[in-house]
Amino acid sequence: MKRNLVLSVATFLLLLLVSTATLGQHSRPIAKQVIQFSGMVYASDSVTALEGVAVYVPGTTRGTYTRKSGYFSMPVVAGDTVVFGALGYEKLYLAIPAETSENQLTLKIVLERKENKLPTVDVMPWATEYDLRQAVLRTRLPEDPKDQLPVIPPPFVYKSITEMPAMNADANFRYGQKIQQDQREARFKVPDILKVFSIPIKYY
Repeated sequence: MKRNLVLSVATFLLLLLVSTATLGQHSRPIAKQVIQFSGMVYASDSVTALEGVAVYVPGTTRGTYTRKSGYFSMPVVAGDTVVFGALGYEKLYLAIPAETSENQLTLKIVLERKENKLPTVDVMPWATEYDLRQAVLRTRLPEDPKDQLPVIPPPFVYKSITEMPAMNADANFRYGQKIQQDQREARFKVPDILKVFSIPIKYY
């Protein structure tokens, strides 16, 4: 019986040792595949290369920026999520395949432009809506709209340049005839004073 007890204890210790070794193998972290990720980043027109685009893996220290030609290259791990971000463009998230046998990956990345719409701003001459209401309430409106009508002055009768009263068509015609007659008579009128050798001589 003592022999059977020793055999049972030995069997238990052997099973415990085997299970511990198996558990240690399963708990050992599996090394992931390291991939050299590179490529070119373009704008949405697929012609303009973008410089200064941030290419990084969130939560890690792995990242880089694109060159003037739009080229980038950085090491990633299989299963990583790579983010592409630039000012004025939408962010792009790219998942690296978790199961791959390749150690290099080259892609062409295209970023879409981001439209920034500014919110509507209401500009008011008062600081608050309360001040606006108070200003409207303090506005004095005329009781009768007739009081605000412009005063029309009485008609003004313009006089002639000789300070004569205004004349109608008949009076203007007679005045013109009189001027013409005076001009004709002036041609034959003898002056009252004659000058002989620059000496005025008045005759009667």
